[in-house]
Amino acid sequence: MNKLLKLSIYIGVIGFVLCAQAKNSPNIILIMVDDFGYECVESYGGTSYSTPNLSKMAADGAQFNNAHAQNICTPSRVQIMTGQYNVRNYTRFATLDQSQFTFGHAFKNAGYKTCIVGKWQLGGDENTIQSIGFDEHCLWNIRGATKERYVSPTFLVNGISVDYRGQYGPDIQQEFAEKFIRKNKDKPFFLYYPMTLPHYPFQPTPDSPDWDPNRDPYYNNTRYFADMVEYLDKLVGDLISVVNTNGISEETLIIFTSDNGTDHRIISYQNGISVPGAKGKMIDDATHVPFLVYWPGMVSSGLNIAGLIDFSDIFSTLVEVADLDVTSDVLSKQDGTSFMPLLNTSKKEIRTHSFCWYMERTDMTDIKSFIQNKDYKLHSDGRFIKKKTDRFEKNPLKDSELTAYEKTLRNKFSKEIEYYNKLRPVRIPYNNSEPIIIPGKIECEQYDLGMPGVTYYDKTKGNKLNGFWRSDDVDILSDKNIHQITDIEKGEWLEYSIEVSSSGLYEIDITYSSLIDSAISFSVNDKYISGTIRLPSTAGKRTQMHCLEKNMQLMDGSQILRLNIEKGGMQLDSIKIYQK
Repeated sequence: MNKLLKLSIYIGVIGFVLCAQAKNSPNIILIMVDDFGYECVESYGGTSYSTPNLSKMAADGAQFNNAHAQNICTPSRVQIMTGQYNVRNYTRFATLDQSQFTFGHAFKNAGYKTCIVGKWQLGGDENTIQSIGFDEHCLWNIRGATKERYVSPTFLVNGISVDYRGQYGPDIQQEFAEKFIRKNKDKPFFLYYPMTLPHYPFQPTPDSPDWDPNRDPYYNNTRYFADMVEYLDKLVGDLISVVNTNGISEETLIIFTSDNGTDHRIISYQNGISVPGAKGKMIDDATHVPFLVYWPGMVSSGLNIAGLIDFSDIFSTLVEVADLDVTSDVLSKQDGTSFMPLLNTSKKEIRTHSFCWYMERTDMTDIKSFIQNKDYKLHSDGRFIKKKTDRFEKNPLKDSELTAYEKTLRNKFSKEIEYYNKLRPVRIPYNNSEPIIIPGKIECEQYDLGMPGVTYYDKTKGNKLNGFWRSDDVDILSDKNIHQITDIEKGEWLEYSIEVSSSGLYEIDITYSSLIDSAISFSVNDKYISGTIRLPSTAGKRTQMHCLEKNMQLMDGSQILRLNIEKGGMQLDSIKIYQK
């Protein structure tokens, strides 16, 4: 065999291997816009806004007609990244429990180049982004980038806080995303693009006649929602164009969706029906989102899919498509199913139902849930909805109206709600699922979350003192980065997961303030380790450290420390536990 023939065969073999690798490691672009219900898209029957690029994406690929997110942003962001229903791992608004395994980890472990661009709103900083598997980032709503997102924004760009005076935020992030695609077109990449548009505040875009780069970043007028929709549509079209012009369209799976329904301030028209924005509600329009898939050569053009899917299915699909190596422990907690059989038309359905668990506040006192399929929906409060005839869920079915099939289905749904609710962990420690190490300092506004009896127990309702931000049913005041729990009453408690380094006597100092004499006690695993501890009035001082007169015995290992309120009225700041 001559050298030229050998070389041709060798090159051919290498080419075959590279081609096989490319097929097994396709590029993934996951676009999730912000507050954009399916009624806003023309291909779904929307008539209020111009969305030619999304409609073309649907025409050139697949459109899912029964896709569901959560009903508000953070729950959806946690679910899409972990593939788990919120009942398993949701802790609080604007927070991702950093002990969770995300699709960022999975793609990074598989050797993908990874990037996240857009809105974060899940806590932490640049170290958090890197720790969950992303090589690059250009993010808003994260430490270092908390001003507004549109006009003159500040973004965290690969760990550096950058001000973009007079520029338009979505353009900056779009450019970052496109540059990442071009830079990595010859290697497998994963781009997660939780776009900021078209969330409130509603403002002119650079394509609006009255665009003003010096406009107040907090300006808001709902009449600009249509402009923002058209702009996000343009950005999606531009991104697809970048993929096509770089010759990687057949190697790239692109998914477009939204984190929840449209803002309540917006009314849109769909197929002649006036549809109020339903974000944050429990009706269908709160979770029913557009879901489009574009993958030339792999997904047929003009495919309309009726099969039910939800956000938990995205992770499972990406695992299958990219052949990601995920441990059995992670897989056992997944609630999703790959929707590839719907895309290749080998199946018409992949799931019989979808579950939604929603903690409206973050104190475990206002939890709602429902089970649904394409036609019916059962709420945890017993309302049974026939979706096709009661879109806005104003007329729940009465028992006397149910057919035999509907009675059977309702009973089945009821058992499924009961099953899912039991998946809630007994305890979710606040500190990213890690116990507080003792000796150490406990910040009083950070306490465990979980089911009744393991979180803050508050006998009152609502927020009495109008703290700067009510993140829990506990009232929290913040002044110059000093936090305090306020207005706590007798009979309430806080609980903390602690890890005691060694058994022995521990001293405790409490920083607090109180206009009246108040009192607390401590217990561990339901056994008191202190008597009643009097906290004298601080005579108007904002905070004061109080050293307990008696030491407390703590055993080594994992404990549940409870701070019991024996006499209320104080403002608690922190507890220092130490050995001398």
